[in-house]
Amino acid sequence: MDTTGSIIRRLREEKNISSKEFSKIVDINQSTYSKLENDRKSIGVEELRKICGFYNISADIILELNDDSDHVLQYMTKNKMMSAGDISEVESILAMVDEAISLKNMLKRY
Repeated sequence: MDTTGSIIRRLREEKNISSKEFSKIVDINQSTYSKLENDRKSIGVEELRKICGFYNISADIILELNDDSDHVLQYMTKNKMMSAGDISEVESILAMVDEAISLKNMLKRY
């Protein structure tokens, strides 16, 4: 399983864009973007939205959501009439919640 950082790095490199140039294009602080690519910072909703917008891709590509999510996405789109943007934001929030739970569990150990 690739990390979020390795995925956004690969996407950028496929476009032959430097990280400095890319961070300017998507309006993300260069230091912040470097930390994202090096997995030293978790991706936020706004950063994810900007990066996905540039590549015109769904957040599930960057977040590597599994195939089971296809059923959930179909349900959310058809039954709940959610837009792709809404679904992307929900996916981002769920990823952040998972990360927060992991961090909380890690802190409990210490």
